[in-house]
Amino acid sequence: MKRGLTMRFGICVGTDAKKIEILSRTGFDYFETNTTDITTAGDADFSEFAACIEKFGLPCEAANCFVPGEIRLCAVQPDYKTISEYVQKAFLRASQCGVKTIVFGSGKARSVPEGMKTGEAFDRLAFFLREIVAPQAERYAIDLAIEPLNKNECNIINSVPDGIELADAVGQKRVKTLADLYHMYLEDDSMEALAATKGKIIHAHIANPVERRFPKPGDGFDFAPFLGALKSAGCPRCSVEAGCDDFAADAPAALEAILGANA
Repeated sequence: MKRGLTMRFGICVGTDAKKIEILSRTGFDYFETNTTDITTAGDADFSEFAACIEKFGLPCEAANCFVPGEIRLCAVQPDYKTISEYVQKAFLRASQCGVKTIVFGSGKARSVPEGMKTGEAFDRLAFFLREIVAPQAERYAIDLAIEPLNKNECNIINSVPDGIELADAVGQKRVKTLADLYHMYLEDDSMEALAATKGKIIHAHIANPVERRFPKPGDGFDFAPFLGALKSAGCPRCSVEAGCDDFAADAPAALEAILGANA
């Protein structure tokens, strides 16, 4: 493994070939794509993206944005046929890209509709993950990481403990939790509690959470507590998920900041 570290680092770039090419020269270990984009892409576009991965030689180890917003997982009467077909194709396409972990943020898709009790929505999400997602995760040997989202983005599963509670309710070995520094910052999640979640955190996202920008050396934010907590929890991967001004310059600067805080 590069640099002798126990955690691998990447950046969320979707299917942007230019960014993937740049990343292949910066020292990052992998890139993170967009599940919805690769699942809904036509065959020709998907083949072009798959060829891009091979061309630049940078592994595509993770994929965010699992379920598109038009699929409502907590609807009064969910369309489980459409949901199942989408999930099957998503895992197939992800496997063809070499993805190891799919991220389940999908705030709109999983949101609790007006009039539904949170407990009922929680049970529906657990059913979705246990009965529809877990069999595909096992089939393709891909983990599913539940991403807690801050309350401004979703009205259910807002903290790391919430994500772990849902994963525990699902009770499947390939369904675990993600820790995202931006959402943790807004929800005032505990780094000490995160550090104690050994084996529960399968993936992570990092950003300077003040404005959700790429980490930079000297940007005034201390990333060491978050990275230290991830290491204590045994998290294998962490992706930058944030905005930037100049990707070619800001990507290597982000890696420098992360490695400096992770030393």
